[in-house]
Amino acid sequence: MPRRSRVSAADLSALAPIRVARVAALVALGLRPDTIAARVRSGQWQRPFDGVILMQSGPPTREQEICAALLYCGEDAVLSGPEAARRHGLRKVPANAALHVLVPEERRRASRPDLLVERTSRLPPTVVRDGVEVAVLERAVVDTARRTDEREGVLALVAEAVQRRRTTVDRLLEETDAGSRRGTAVVREILTEVRDGIRSVAEGWGRDLHARSGLPTMLFNPRLYLPGHRFLACPDGYIDAVGMAWEHHSAEFHPPEREDDDARRVADMVAAGVVVVSHRPRRLLSEPDRVLDELRAYYRLAASRPRPELVVVPAA
Repeated sequence: MPRRSRVSAADLSALAPIRVARVAALVALGLRPDTIAARVRSGQWQRPFDGVILMQSGPPTREQEICAALLYCGEDAVLSGPEAARRHGLRKVPANAALHVLVPEERRRASRPDLLVERTSRLPPTVVRDGVEVAVLERAVVDTARRTDEREGVLALVAEAVQRRRTTVDRLLEETDAGSRRGTAVVREILTEVRDGIRSVAEGWGRDLHARSGLPTMLFNPRLYLPGHRFLACPDGYIDAVGMAWEHHSAEFHPPEREDDDARRVADMVAAGVVVVSHRPRRLLSEPDRVLDELRAYYRLAASRPRPELVVVPAA
């Protein structure tokens, strides 16, 4: 069949609805390679990656960037890392991170500042999120976490995924054990903390401070029940030995509109015989010694009173 000399706008739209296509696909449609090159030279079109064309002069959208990266990386390429985690609905994701694309181990594609190409012998299962095929949540979270420089960023991401019941510590550990060991030491430490009940950066600071306090074991995010198994509260921290709760009133988890709910929860615990001490997270960093003194003082108060008869269930 002779090659067509003209390609209509409708033909291009049918081939590439968001105006991103491989050069080979455009040639197969009927465009001559020199025509494509001329449009790129003139600025009418762009070449974001070798062999990939963006058929517009203006800056690409995020969807176009992702499509171009996946076309460049080839068949079976999978979007993972921060963008995949974000598309799974997580918010504690590094901002302005490069796209992270997984490719089969035998394929060679160059990374660059806005694109991290990782060769792997273990391509993950995928799901479609916001119209894009991405790695399953566990792989997206672990791939993001092991390349996040700040420990607090890793904790925030992992804790969010578990706290929102999008996954479990066991599933994240399974993914960590199965994949690359690069950058996983901190991830494993964080997973241990989250398994112990840590659900936020502030609680991580609290755990570190408690370790210096000399006080008995503190459970993080346990569920407290009154006799008869009626739910009482889920404090940020709890020393069961004396019935002392520790609350971290962060703006994220205790916004102004929840002040009444928080006040009722504290009142319910006090009415049940629990001694409650509260701190703003910033004080854990700015006044650690003062906070430790206050913790010990409240502990002595709690120890001087009868221990409340509560059923305490550690965080799952």
